[in-house]
Amino acid sequence: MAVDSDDDGIFLWDGTGSAAVTTRAIGPLVNVVNDAGLAGTAAFSVANGATQVWDARSEQMLDAQVGAFVHGRIVKEYCRTFAPDLEFLDQTLVATVNIDDECNAFSDGNTINFFQSSVNCQNTALVVDVVYHEFGHSLHAHSLIEGVGAFDGAFSEGLSDYLAATIQNDPGMGRGFFYTDDALRDIDPVDDERRWPEDISEIHETGLIFAGAMWDLRKLMIAAYGQAEGVRRADLLFYAAVQRATTIPTTYVEILAADDDDGDLTNGTPNGCMINQAFGPHGLRALAIDMTPLSAELPTAAGHVISLAVSGAIPDCPGEELTAAVIDWRLRSDPTTGGSVPMSLVDGRYAAVIPTQDDGTVVSFQVRLDFADTNTIRFPDNPADPWYEFYIGDLEPIYCTDFETDPFAAGWTHTLDSGSAQEGADDWAWGGPGGSGSSGDPLAAFSGTGVIGNDLGGSDYNGMYQPDKINSATSPIVEVGAYSDVRLHYRRWLNVEDAYFDKASIMANGALVWRNFDSDMGNASATHHQDREWRFHDVSLSPYIHDGTVQVKFELASDGGLEFGGWTVDDFCIVALRRSVCGDGELTGIEQCDDGDGNDDQAVDGCRSDCRAAFCGDGVVDSGEACDDGDGLDTGPCTANCQGGPDADDGGCCSTGGGGAGRLAGFALLAFAIAFSLRRRQRN
Repeated sequence: MAVDSDDDGIFLWDGTGSAAVTTRAIGPLVNVVNDAGLAGTAAFSVANGATQVWDARSEQMLDAQVGAFVHGRIVKEYCRTFAPDLEFLDQTLVATVNIDDECNAFSDGNTINFFQSSVNCQNTALVVDVVYHEFGHSLHAHSLIEGVGAFDGAFSEGLSDYLAATIQNDPGMGRGFFYTDDALRDIDPVDDERRWPEDISEIHETGLIFAGAMWDLRKLMIAAYGQAEGVRRADLLFYAAVQRATTIPTTYVEILAADDDDGDLTNGTPNGCMINQAFGPHGLRALAIDMTPLSAELPTAAGHVISLAVSGAIPDCPGEELTAAVIDWRLRSDPTTGGSVPMSLVDGRYAAVIPTQDDGTVVSFQVRLDFADTNTIRFPDNPADPWYEFYIGDLEPIYCTDFETDPFAAGWTHTLDSGSAQEGADDWAWGGPGGSGSSGDPLAAFSGTGVIGNDLGGSDYNGMYQPDKINSATSPIVEVGAYSDVRLHYRRWLNVEDAYFDKASIMANGALVWRNFDSDMGNASATHHQDREWRFHDVSLSPYIHDGTVQVKFELASDGGLEFGGWTVDDFCIVALRRSVCGDGELTGIEQCDDGDGNDDQAVDGCRSDCRAAFCGDGVVDSGEACDDGDGLDTGPCTANCQGGPDADDGGCCSTGGGGAGRLAGFALLAFAIAFSLRRRQRN
């Protein structure tokens, strides 16, 4: 390294891996902190403009300091080529080295931190790519445009891998980590391109989806513009995604927007074909469909028509021809029953007919689009809930609201159920949605202008729910009469973390009836629920209705980490299948029995008035029961399993009805939930 003798803090590395001057940098450069002791220093007498080599390779703890100093400076200066106005690059970078641990490194958003060597792994400050990678996380945190971009763990891993690779001009990231020339991660593997969403897994592996797409774009641009100019153009588009993207799938649109030269994406962009060619094989080419919505459909011999138009393809690009559009469908209650129906193109819209099914049936379906370049894109674009659905049946509306008037002035309530009560904590609101790029919320209601949801945005609010809170919105109590197939039909736009972290729940009469997807693996394979459109959702309520009334609650329970936009709800309706009435003598819906006028809450072994078969806990001594006091408890004159007095030996038997066993199971579930809530995410 050459050093200017007037101590103005300008250092030039000579590429040997050695450094000159103290590892504590002057001014807005790199300040190296040696976690294992004092900072390394060396004194040289160097003429102005001369070069002095400081070779610290024989002293690992010192070499780590030299390496972090040199490569911290290099990565800062490289990033300045595409982010010249980023103030973070003008600040002193703190790099802590020789931390007493092994095989890892981390960024806390500001500092970068490196572990000592071991028999398993190299000192991570001495692995050049690791220094660049960890700086990538800090670059991401400081580059996000507030209200537009958002920090996503998998995306940050991918962009950090790409940053290291583009500086090194080598897609094999992390060579030397295991004391070999093998890459820690290869972002350009032969015949093994990672695709969204098929290859979503642990966040570093998921990050390879973006890193691979970006590297493929870099190669195409080098081929088109030459090495230096191709890299420059690719890095500029990369940085646009760093600033504005919220997840890996959103990087494609942000890169297209950055490439656009006339404010109109519909007519393509200068490098749109290359962007599609690179991002398409990774499942990231963003298309949109305008689909005729299905929700509650009457039974019909003609079947059910799915009609849609496709937008976002660039016909002038090779491989952009849509070769097939297919509807894959199945019954929600029986996924083995279903099929595939080719769609026909008529007047610019694709259409197919799903065969008619019995009323009371929920049909799930996907849209599959096949392109000439062998790419396949599926809708809906939500790995946590990848099937649209609609309900078939002749329905009676019982209670419906489209939220065009204030529901909280008409019987709805909202509460903060847990967490500190600072401003905005009880965040359920009514009004027009004010979606943003970071929240993922919609920009408009499904119908009309009014919705309810968590923090609808606007004014001083960012549209995202707060950490460490449980809050809810609850409907009025609704009389449903004798109907035995009662359902919730509504429109949903939900953005929430994997339920391993944040839980979006629907309750009916206090019982859980739906919750977002739970990977049960945390950061190893988090699958966040991110709706990108209004979704129709059918939820069966009848199993939880025993007194002719139902009350529905939407709840969101957040942990202390990442937040999204939460619930947005429109067109809420409690409905009933008209033919499913308890007491009409016909066995329909979820009825266990129906003796018509013979339904009797007092008859031995009789069909009860709610069309449930006789059960332990109904207050009647039925066949096989020694007693039944109706309270479902082990206290009093009868045990919870209806086998004798309170001192009877029940042999651990459990009630099959609504008595004590159900209560015990509820307690166990609560205990599990408490233990579950203690499993916290660690950010790195």
